[in-house]
Amino acid sequence: MKNKIPAHGGKVVEAARALGRDWSEIIDFSANINPLGQPPGLKEALFRDFDLTLHYPEADAASLRDGLAVMANLPPTCIMPGAGSTPQLYLICRALDFRAPAIIGPAFAEYEAALTCGGLKAEYVLTRPDDDWLTTGNTLKRLFEAGPGAVFLANPANPTGRLTPGDLLLELADECDRRGIWLIADEAFIDFTGTGHSLLPLARKNKKLIVLRSLTKIFALPGLRLAFMAAHPETIGALSPLVEPWSISSLAVAAGHFCLARTGFREQSAAAVARLRNTLVQALSELGLGRVFPSESNYVLLKLRPEIDHQALLTSLFNQGLLVRDASNFRGLGPGFLRLAVRPESEVEALIMALRRALRLA
Repeated sequence: MKNKIPAHGGKVVEAARALGRDWSEIIDFSANINPLGQPPGLKEALFRDFDLTLHYPEADAASLRDGLAVMANLPPTCIMPGAGSTPQLYLICRALDFRAPAIIGPAFAEYEAALTCGGLKAEYVLTRPDDDWLTTGNTLKRLFEAGPGAVFLANPANPTGRLTPGDLLLELADECDRRGIWLIADEAFIDFTGTGHSLLPLARKNKKLIVLRSLTKIFALPGLRLAFMAAHPETIGALSPLVEPWSISSLAVAAGHFCLARTGFREQSAAAVARLRNTLVQALSELGLGRVFPSESNYVLLKLRPEIDHQALLTSLFNQGLLVRDASNFRGLGPGFLRLAVRPESEVEALIMALRRALRLA
């Protein structure tokens, strides 16, 4: 029986089980986690704090909220910590009035899934490959012509890695504010860009702006799950009572405090990602697999040449213990698209060797 390739990113444990290997033997290009790994000393700090697990965590992670507020330069009343951005996304889609939601895509599939769970049907406004997937003035024109009551935007976008230009981002935020449209800005990967304009400063005054930020990605904590939402105090006040108490574990809170105190780690990570992204793009380009689109984030989007068997390539890589993200199920893409995370040089070398074997070029 053929091994089943996981449909989404980060399924290391599932892949290891299917292949009969230990999880540590899997090389994962499918999840966009910091290639530098966790901040040095985190493991030791969590070991020292392990006895916190003998007690219940803070019901609302208030101490972490205060630390996040300092980092975001916002009042604590504008911040709500969460066990990852996905639960917060589902919460706001259940709790808020998102009439006629529109998603600027291609985009993270959980936006549509969360809206569907909230009984809503989303309309997509897609960026275009001829623009290298960049959000343009024409994108915003088509968006507002659709008459949305809520807009979902990832900045940088996932899976394309493109940043919305700063002037267009502010135009979008101002126009949504003027029209009374909810704007949900997912900035999960913005720390990797070094240059991305954040909408966090607007959260304290714009009553229909929600900014989602992730600590999972930049601090390499996908197994602990940690994120926060920034919004107007009225929005936070309406949503906070709907969150289950003790939803963030003691160790996740401890990890958050440790990571927030690591001055310079995010800047160091952004610089490393820029260098490692160039390494990955150059290696893929030299192999001649297809078109590698520009990216400002810690992942790149690849469109395979038509003559390359998309599924056979994925299967070969999977059987060799390498995971890449099959991007064919992103709305607006299709067969032949792959998303690859920026990883250390040694893992890129392993990927290129596996690709050569898959293409019978080794």
